[in-house]
Order: sequence, then structure tokens, then C-alpha cells
Amino acid sequence: MKAYPGLVLVLVLTACISLQAQTTGTGTVAGTVTDATGAVVPGVQITATQTATGASRSTTTDAQGYYVFTFLPIGEYEIKASKAGFATIDRKSVILNADITVALNLTLKVGAANETVTVTGTPPALNTETGGVSTLVSGAQVQELALNGRNFTQLLSLGPGVSSQQTGLRMGVGQEGNPLMSVNGGRINSTEYTYDGTLAMDTGGNRGLDLFPPMEAIQEVQIHKSNYSADTGSFGYGQVNVVTRSGGRAYHGALYEINGNSVFDARNFFATSVSPFNQNMFGYTIGGPVFPSARSPKHQKAFFFWSQSWNRRIGPQLLSFTAPPQSVFTAEAPTADQRAGNFGASTIIDPTTKQPFPNNTIPPERIDSNAALLLEDYYPLPNTSGAPNFVTSTHAATNWREELARVDLRFTDKASLMARWAGDSWNQNQSILKPSSAAFPTIPGVIAKPGRNLVLELTNVFTPTTVNQLTFGFSRNGITNFPLPAARRPAGLTIPSIFGSNVADVIPTISIVGYGTIGADASVNNDNNVYEYRDDLSRQIGNHSLKAGFEFLRIQKFDRYIYANHQGTFTFNGTATGNPLADLLLGDAFEYTEQSFIPNPYLFASDYEFYVQDDWKLRPSLTVNIGLRDEVMAGAPNGRSKYNTISDFIPGLYDPSKAPTVKANGQLVAGTGDPLNGIITPTNQKGLRLPPSLKQTHFEWGPRFGFAWSPFGNQKTVLRGGYGIFYHWDNDSQENLSQNPPFSNSASIFNTGLSNPAGGTAALFPPNLTTEDVRFLYPMVQQYSVTLERAVPGATVISIGYVGNRAVHLDQSFNLNQPQPNVPVASGQVNINTIRPYLGYGTITYDTRNASARYNALQVDIRRQFAQGLMFEMAYTQSRSLCWQVGQNTLKQQNEQARCDLDQPYSFAFNYVYDLPFFKAQQGVLGRVLGRWEWSGITTYAAGYPFTVTETGNRSGTGNAGRPNVVGPLYVEPGNVARYFNTAAFAPQPLGQFGNAGRDILRGPGLGVWNMSLYKNTPFQLGGREITLKFGSDVFNVFNQVSFNGVGATMGTPAFGRLTSALDPRQADFKIELTY
Repeated sequence: MKAYPGLVLVLVLTACISLQAQTTGTGTVAGTVTDATGAVVPGVQITATQTATGASRSTTTDAQGYYVFTFLPIGEYEIKASKAGFATIDRKSVILNADITVALNLTLKVGAANETVTVTGTPPALNTETGGVSTLVSGAQVQELALNGRNFTQLLSLGPGVSSQQTGLRMGVGQEGNPLMSVNGGRINSTEYTYDGTLAMDTGGNRGLDLFPPMEAIQEVQIHKSNYSADTGSFGYGQVNVVTRSGGRAYHGALYEINGNSVFDARNFFATSVSPFNQNMFGYTIGGPVFPSARSPKHQKAFFFWSQSWNRRIGPQLLSFTAPPQSVFTAEAPTADQRAGNFGASTIIDPTTKQPFPNNTIPPERIDSNAALLLEDYYPLPNTSGAPNFVTSTHAATNWREELARVDLRFTDKASLMARWAGDSWNQNQSILKPSSAAFPTIPGVIAKPGRNLVLELTNVFTPTTVNQLTFGFSRNGITNFPLPAARRPAGLTIPSIFGSNVADVIPTISIVGYGTIGADASVNNDNNVYEYRDDLSRQIGNHSLKAGFEFLRIQKFDRYIYANHQGTFTFNGTATGNPLADLLLGDAFEYTEQSFIPNPYLFASDYEFYVQDDWKLRPSLTVNIGLRDEVMAGAPNGRSKYNTISDFIPGLYDPSKAPTVKANGQLVAGTGDPLNGIITPTNQKGLRLPPSLKQTHFEWGPRFGFAWSPFGNQKTVLRGGYGIFYHWDNDSQENLSQNPPFSNSASIFNTGLSNPAGGTAALFPPNLTTEDVRFLYPMVQQYSVTLERAVPGATVISIGYVGNRAVHLDQSFNLNQPQPNVPVASGQVNINTIRPYLGYGTITYDTRNASARYNALQVDIRRQFAQGLMFEMAYTQSRSLCWQVGQNTLKQQNEQARCDLDQPYSFAFNYVYDLPFFKAQQGVLGRVLGRWEWSGITTYAAGYPFTVTETGNRSGTGNAGRPNVVGPLYVEPGNVARYFNTAAFAPQPLGQFGNAGRDILRGPGLGVWNMSLYKNTPFQLGGREITLKFGSDVFNVFNQVSFNGVGATMGTPAFGRLTSALDPRQADFKIELTY
């Protein structure tokens, strides 16, 4: 029988691939030249000169009077138009932003060629050339707005259509700074991030960023949200491009120090005192000409920019890769009486008699010795009243360092090179090694994440109408985490290991439903390399602006696991006694899982993308955008031998007649059945024929269409819209295929003992599996939008639009080996492993692409460009996001409709920067003291996210904590800490049944946050150079408004129905900066 390793290879390739955008740090200037009568003027010479560097490009208008400059570096420009018989037009201070087309129409007046008409300023920021929806975060916003933690991703929610889980929290960088944004209803791992157009994110989970450039090194941030053109990229839920700063003909630099300290902070609502905090961020920047001795400024052709910064912090710590850092932890801790077995008024069932313990007290001789030891050593006593009854602040030590170097070199007026390198290192000594919002700070650890990012960009102007840009990029990130000695098993702990793979000798993870968690998280040494080669060609032919290009990505991912659940995990959910904590005291675990040694997977893939784009200027007032993008994912040659340590489970290949014999206690009878029943490996495909969709090469076609119409022809009103199809990758679950047999093994044991989970024998247990659906499909997003924009006096643009999308083939995971609801398992009479559909296996985590989602929104944006000392932006979104995912009964694999987890019906954001005019022109001491003050801020109000009510135990008998029945009205009481929602609306369903409560049927608390900054700028002369001293403060949550963000949603636990956590209280930073 012929072996066919392609299927497993394809599954592995998808683990590390990510489709790159074409966004860069360049833009386009285009327009039509007419005379005073409105007739087009051909043959006009147009010259664009960058103010900072003096670099210039020239072209001439065509027969329709049209001209275009593509791939211009962003910045301020001077545009000149000249032709014999007309006065020269000199348009100064034209601001060009990344990935934007500035429509600059010019009108010539009759006159002598040496007569010049000078006009200053950029035309209104109306997009009159494309149908896409995007938001620009300008340099003023980047540098002046208050960001708690100074993470650039906090700027993304300034515009409409972005829902942020970071608002109101002190963010970090490194591994704790990963963006938690939903763009137009998408998942947080469905948005692509690039730095200067080069991929800057982990290609496994599509969440972590390689590094975080300091705010002082960022020129601007561009967020493409909907209907971006074919040359922009692939990901269907947004493209974020960070453009770094460059040098110019004059030397500029800065030296700064920022300090935050708990002395200036308020107390978190749930904390008993102010959380300890101290942070010092300091650094410097410098930029200018590489060779200052050039004969004159016009001969300076090489410029540099250098940035270096540090951050030293004691305070909050990483929670998880999908949550902001947290400074206040709340959890339910066992009381002294409960540790002694006394549960007071709570009924505790004796599992041996099925009757309540006398006085609801467990006799001391019945308490498991290992449970008593774990409680004594790792579970703190309550330190506050109510539920949760334990509150603590973390003291994690975090260090971060970053360097960024950029060189812009102009060989000739037709050839230039941009080279930029950035690197950072981030590490954190954690007080909680198994981070979660309900973990106890008793097991410390260390986590580190270094990152690197490089881009080389060569631009060649072959002719005034033909420009080519060749790009090479490299990015790398690594993650390392490991426990400290305090996580090792203490003397006297006698819980045996099944596989003996716990080389770190750490304690098992203990999960008590409704209580805090202890344990050591999986240790990983992970490296991710991405090599990128891209070429983009632009050519103007008549009224067609054509672009075509290709891209090649080579992606490598190395995972070196030290241990992943080698120590084992116990779950106590109240199945034995009706109380999860009482189950722990008796040592009666609902489930125990353990993983044997995992081989180190080495994953790699190659990706090819091709596109063509035509921006067709049908009339001066109408542009049509037509494009097509083809994405090809192909396996790397001669790489199959590297995949000998992964396997997949194919349900259609499972043979029930080859199932092993399962004992009544869930153990397997040795020597029976096929231990690899339904499992395929690279060398054993078991006759499976690959369908055409699973060949090693995939083609996905993404057409794009857009239009921009100025109905009145005055560039003050524009109607834009479009439609497009986009593809992206979701997650990295394929990496877990290395944990399957025969290369690794696991045990899944139900209804077992804490002190002897394996029963004291060398027994065999059903392994858990991770599997991929062989019908692997790309997640596909269809985007559509219509937007009306109007420029009004005061350099302000009002935008009102409808934005929608529909996504299919989204990733979801569920237990493929879930039995039907039944009473025997629910009542503890039958072991669940004896009645599973695929006997011989435990939980089979099935990753498939059959979820879907829809999003519809009204989006309003009012934006004033910085003029006369003032800029502001107001953004409002009213939206609805629905998702279709598998329900409680996973055997049916039928999707149920509900609100998406990140559905946010409304959000409002207002940001502003205002140079206060008072005493600005005043001379002397009065002007120096009272003049040149700057006020800025961000105000955010938003609805809360939906949540699902669950229950303890295993009432359905399917092995999962399901949902209860709804028996009353559903409503919430905002601000009621003790009873946020109507808990009486829920009741346990009968054993052996699913509850009728839906998914995400209640909504959490909303938020309101005001951040403000006040700074004083004092200029002075030193050595003939003007230097500005800037000093002031950023105050976050300035009114100390309490916004709750945690709800106890598990019925049968002490915190059920209660508000359990809040966003950060008032906090302050102080900054001093010298600029020149």
C-alpha cells in the first residue's frame, strides 16, 4: 500500500502560515490639472519634493490632465506644477500618510512661468480615490495622547469599528502586550500587524507581536478595516501597519523619562489597599543626515534615525496570551472551617452512603492527606469578606529594552533604499506561574520574549509613470517560560505520576470549580522565523493606475516543550459530594489528565501571493477600483522527513470492531484492540485518498471592487463603497498534533482518586487526542460597505457609513468523543470512558472550519486635522455581531446562533490634542509660566460583552460543565455588586439532560473611562540651538470612575451572580522630556 504523507504535511503547514499584507510606509499623490475654465491641461510638469530630505520626483500630466506619484515615502511635501503660459503653482505643506492616496487637483492661471502662486496646506482629508474604510492615527495622536503602558495598540480603538478589551487597563509590552482588538466583529487573531509593511506577528496563533516599538519611534499607524484593495493584503478583519520615523536634513532628537508610582494611584474597587506599583520608562532618539559635511543640504542623500528605550516595572503581571496584565487578583479561597471539613449550612453528600455528612462536616480521618498538604502549602486563607473572599496585588518584576535603527539612502533621484532594524527583549519574574484571573500567587515563575524585525526596501523609478518597489523582510520572536524552585513538589506529597515525564518535578495543577487555581503552566521554548520577499510594480497608463505584485513567505516554527501537563491536572467539580471543595478534601476527582513526553515539532511552510489592481479614473469625480488576489499555500520541498512526529485522527477510518476492551473503571484491557484505531501518520495513511482540496497546493481567489464618487465635483462630498473577499488563518492547533499517539501518550481518567489516580497499577488509560478536520478550508470573509463623507469648515471631515461582513469556515474546536446525555454517568454510576462513541479514546478535541459569523454596523467618525492648535476625533459605532457555533450537544455538530463573545452594541471614543492659546504670545516671565500649555485626552464609553451562565458538576453526563435551565426573567442590575443579574432565573436541569440556557444570553457591565494629559512646553536656547523642555502628567481614569469587568457566571459557586473584578482605578504617570 502506497504511503501518502501529504495530508499530515498539509495540516502541519497550516500551523505556521500567515498571509502578509502589502501595506508599507509609502503613499500616493494623484490629481487632475485644469485651467480657469475647467478644461484639463496636458503636459504640465509636476514635481513632488519631500520637505525633510529634499528628495524629489517629477512627472507630467497625460492627455486627460491626470498625474500620479506612487510609492512616495510618507511625510510633508511641496508640489509644484508648471507649464509655459501659466503661472507656477506651489502647493506647500501637503501631508502624505501611509497607504493613502492624497487627491490634489490643481488649477492653473494664465501668467508668466516665473510667476508663482503659493498655496499652503493639505486638501481636506477626504478619500476620493478608493472605496475602502480605514482609520489613520496621526503623529500628533501617537506622540501626545495618554496611553497607560504606552502600547501603540491602545490607539487602534480611537476610530469606529474597533472593540477593545484593553480599555481602562494598564497595558504592557512584550508577551503581555498582545493586542486584544476586534475589528468589525472579527476575532482577536484575525487582524494582521505589520511594521513598515513587514510582518510583525507570530504566525501560529496570529496574536502575539514580535516586538513593540516605543511611541517615540512611531511616525503614524494606519488601520485598514474594510474593502481594502488587492495590493493591501489578505486578512479579512483588518490590517494594521505601523510606520517608523525617519531622519531628515536637520538633526532632531529627544531625551525622556517617565515615572509611574502607586503614591499617585487610587485603590482598585476590590482591593483592600492601593496596589504596589513603580515604573521607570526612559530613553532617547536622534535622527538627521548621515554625512553632515555634505556640500549643501541638497547633496545630503543619506539619513538615519536611532531610538533606544528601557522600561523597569514592579507591579502587574501577565495573565495569559489573550488577556492584559493584571495587578489585582480575586479568587475564592477555602476557609479555615472548610479546610477542617466543616461546611456549615452547605449540604455535603457522603459519596459512600449517598446521604449528607452529619452536621455537613467531613470526619478528619476521611480527609485526604495530599489534599490537606496542598491546602496548607499553596492555598491562602481568605483576607476579605464576601465572594470572592481573597484579594491580592501582584509584585511581578518586568524589564524591557528596545533598539530601532533606520537608514534612508537616496542613490539617485530614481533609486532609493530604506533599511530598518528593530529588536527588543522582555522578561518578567512572575508571582503566579499558572496565570489566570483566579490563580493564587504562591507558585512563581519566569517568562521571556525577545523579538526582531528587519526590512529592506528598494524603490526604482524606471520612468515617470513606472515605479517598482522590491522588499525583503525578516521577523523573529521567541517565548520561553519556566517555573522557579517554589513550584517543585514539596516533601510529603505522594501523588504518583503515570508516565514519569515530570522532569521539572512540579506540583500537579489543581482546578476546583468556583475556587482559585494552583499549578505550574506548560513550559515552552518557542521560536518563530519569517522570511519575506515581495515585489510591487506600479504603472500609469492613461486613466488607469495599474499595480501588480507577488510575495513569497518562508515560515519556520520551532517548539521545544520542556513539559506540557507532564505534572498532571486534577479537576474537582462537585460530582462526588455536591461541593467541589469537599470533593478535594475527600480526594475524589472528577477527572485526571496527564501527558507523556512530547517530541519537539519543527514546522515550516511556504506561501505565495499574487495580485493585480486597477484604479480606473473614469471621470475626475469618479474612480473605480478593481482587483484580484490569489493566495497559494504550498509545502516546502524535501521537508516531509521533519514531520515524522505528528499524527491525526480521522473519524471515517475508525473501526468499532477494533476498539479495545474498556473496563468498568475506564481502564483499557492490555492487548485488546488497535491502539492506533483511526490514527494516521506521515508513513501510514491507511489507504486514505486525499481529496483535491487537500493537495499540497491551495488556490484561493479574492476579488475586490470599490468606487469613490464626488457627485458635486468639488472634492467636498464623496460617496464610497465596495465589496471584497478575503482569506486568513485562524489558530495554531495543528502544533498539538505532536501530542497524539504513537509519538506521545496521555491519560484521561474519570472518577478517580487524588492520591492514586492510576489505581496503583501499570494500567492503560484512554488517551486524549487533538485532531484536524481533513476538509481543511480557509476562513473566508466577505466585506461590504457604503460611506458618505463631507468636508466642513474647520479642517473637519464627517463620515457616516454602513459596514458589514459575513464570515464562513471559521475555526472552532469541540469534543468529538462526547457521549449522549445520560443519567448513569451524571449520577456517577458509570465511567464515561465506557460509553464514548470512539471507544479507546478520551476527549477528542476536534478542530474544524464550520463556524460562521455576521456583522452589521453604523459607523460615524468626525475628525478635525491639526489646525490652529487643535485636533480632535469623535467615533461612534452601533453594531450587532452574531456567531454560529456548535452547541452543547457536539455529536449533532449543529451550530447554534448567539451573539458573538466580542459583540459590543455601542461604543464611543473621543480624543483630542489642544495647544491652549492663553498667554501663548506673551513675552517675559508671564508667558514662560502661563503660556505654551498642552491639554489632550481620550474619553471612552462602551457596552459590555455578553457572557454565558454555566453550572458545576456533570449533570448532562457528557463530561462537560453545561448550562442550566432558564426558569425566570433574564435581567441585569448595573452596579449591584452582590447580585448583578437575576440568579433566580436559573435552576439545575434534570440529570441526563442539557439545560435550555443559551450561549451569551446576558451582557456584562459597560465601561466609562476618561484619560487626560496636561503638559508645559518651555523653549530655550542652548549653544545656538532651540531646545524645548516638556514636563507634565498623564492621568488615567481621572475621575476614578468604577467600571466592573468580571461576573461570577458559574451556578453553584460562592461568586455566582456577583461582580468580581473592576478596571483600573485612577493612575498617573509623570514625564519630563528634552527635544531639539
